[in-house]
Parts: sequence; structure tokens; C-alpha cells
Amino acid sequence: MKKTKVTDRTVAGIILAVIMIICTAAWGGSKGYQYFFGEKNSVKTAAVEKITGTSLSPDEKAAAIVAKMSDGQKIGQLMMIGLHSGDTALSQDDAYMLNEFHIGNVILFDRNMNSPAQVKGLNNQIKNTVKTQTGVPPFIAVDEEGGKVMRMRSYMPAMPSEQELATEPGYTTRDWAVTTGKALKDMGFNVNLAPVVDLGSTGGRSYSTDSRKVTDYALQACTGYNDVILWCALKHFPGIGKAKTDPHLDGDSVNSTKAELEAEDMKPFQELIQNVDNNTMFVLVSNVTFPALEPDTPACLSRQAMTEVLRNQYGYHGLILTDDMEMGAISKHYSFEEIGVKSILAGADIVLVCHEYGHEQAVYNGLLNAYTNGTIPKQVINEKVTRIVKTKLIYGNLDW
Repeated sequence: MKKTKVTDRTVAGIILAVIMIICTAAWGGSKGYQYFFGEKNSVKTAAVEKITGTSLSPDEKAAAIVAKMSDGQKIGQLMMIGLHSGDTALSQDDAYMLNEFHIGNVILFDRNMNSPAQVKGLNNQIKNTVKTQTGVPPFIAVDEEGGKVMRMRSYMPAMPSEQELATEPGYTTRDWAVTTGKALKDMGFNVNLAPVVDLGSTGGRSYSTDSRKVTDYALQACTGYNDVILWCALKHFPGIGKAKTDPHLDGDSVNSTKAELEAEDMKPFQELIQNVDNNTMFVLVSNVTFPALEPDTPACLSRQAMTEVLRNQYGYHGLILTDDMEMGAISKHYSFEEIGVKSILAGADIVLVCHEYGHEQAVYNGLLNAYTNGTIPKQVINEKVTRIVKTKLIYGNLDW
């Protein structure tokens, strides 16, 4: 066998190889190798690998995703908006809103819906546009309560109202939730803003005036939606069955004592929070004022209602969504620039603004300004956005 001559060049090569091995081991395998030799985008590549790795918990994955977001993208996750009336496909204005303001979540109304195939196409457009921003898909919601509050009435299964479900023989609330949930999922929705958990609301929008009965039926509904992997929303915390004024028109107060609220209107929320996986449901907070919780402050702007009661007293760790901020109960008394800030500081995770792009932009800009100038601590925003992204991870890998 011919002997190999050891030259200075050979020795140098061996030393370089040893250095490469040491650096690779010290800096995490291929990531260290890429960093050591200046590989372009190596840090981004490693971050993507980390996010999609199966060994990480949903909390860790969500935190890694949020760490990559811009300030504007974080604020966009805190909003759910409606599209222009008559837009049944994504218009230039719609696309501008979703892209320029990094909107993370959308709600549709009958004004955007004329057939199941059309709605499915629109929802696919929304999902793909939103995912382009951050890789995180949107919540796409609809109000499909049954009875008088139904979208796509000509095409959807004719779900009875809450009152009918609780009083007429032969109706199974869980089965109706499954049937409705499947129809909504087929059209591309992943959130139904139901069931109503108020005691004694008019128009059939209540299972009962008895808190135990409301809890029982609402639990069936939540179970049915969960059966088909569709997020639901308990509404309208703390319970607006005793309100006399329609919050779409103007504000109102429910003057029950806190003890009365805890024993009656808030009781179903408390029990459902204890018995339903909080990651599979939202709590939607009303625009009505409850002086026993916080005087002169609507619940959707109230720290006592959302943080002290929902979070601290009831231990709720899911998402808190406001009712529509364009309702008269809020829009007649607050500016759009301030309502998002007040709501997020009080404890909400997602602010609902359903109609005018000017109002939606004002809420977004108010939140972004408050975030950048420190009115809302960055830690608060990061925690909320992480909670939102984690919730979106619950049902899979962000690819529904």
C-alpha cells in the first residue's frame, strides 16, 4: 500500500475539519454550521423548523410564531372585521383591508352570502389572503344561532331557536349543533357565534329563565360543535336577558346586585367554563353596563367583568371576544380610536368591528399607536396574540 505523505496543507485541513465539528456541535447541528459559514437565512430556516417541530408544545409553537410577527401583524390578530356589503368575492378594498392592516379574523353576514359554493369560495379567498401575512389562518365566524338569527336561511338546516329547543319535544340540541356545524364547516367557517347563554332573552333567543336549564342546553350545544371541531362562543357575558334596550341602538344597564348576577345570569357561564374545554370556545362579552361589576362602563370595556370575573374568579383561559363595537351602545359614547385600546386593556383578546372600513381602520390605528407609545404594554399584546395563535393551533397544524 502506498503511504500518504502528511503535508502542511493536510494538517491544516484536519484542523479546519475539527473546528467545523466543534462549531457544529456547539451551535446546534446544521444551524450552527450555517451560521458559522454565513449561510443566508439560516436563522429564519431554523426558526421555521422549530415552529413546525412536533416536539414543541402549542404554547412554545405559538410563542415562536408571535416572535416573528411585526407590530402591525400582532395588532391585526386582535381584530375581527366584517366585509363591505355586497362583497360576495374578495374585492380590492377587502384585500387592501386584510393586507394593509394585517387583519387576522373575519365575520360574514348575509350581505356577503348568496350560495354555499359562493361562500366556500369567499372563505377560501379570505383564508389564503390572511395566511399569506404570517402563516396563521383566520378565524372565520358567523352568527348561526337558529330561530330568528340565521344566515343563509334558504340553504342552511332550519335549526330551531333556543326557546324551541328547550320547550318542544323531539329536538336534540347536540344533534342540531352537529348538523349546523357540519354545514358551516362545509362552507369554510370555523367559528359559530353561538349558543346564546342569556337568561330570558326575548325573540326566542334563550333556553330558559332558569340558569340550570340554560347550562344544560348550552352544554349540549357546545358538545355538538366540538364533535365537528368548530369553535363556538358563549354570549353575551355577563348575560343580557334583563336588559330593556337593544344594544344595537344604545346603551343600557342591568341593575342586579353582584350576588344576583352570580346566582342567575353569570351562573351558566361559570359552569360551562368549568365543564367545557376553554380552548374550544370563546366568551363573547356584551355592550351592556352592569354597575354591580363596574359603574358607567359597558362590560366589553370593563376590567372587572373580563379580567377580575372571567379570568381571575372563574379561571377562564380561552379567548374573550367583544360584541360589535359599532353598535349604538358603544359607538354613540366612545371614539373608535379609543374603544379598542380600552377593551384590550380591560381584558379582551379580540375586538369585533363588523361594518365600516373607516371604523375598522380607526380601531386598528388606535391599537397600534397605543402599542408603540406604551399605553398598552408590549407584554400584554404579546400574551394575547400568543393566546390567539395557540387557540388556532389546538385543532391541528394551522392548515384547516
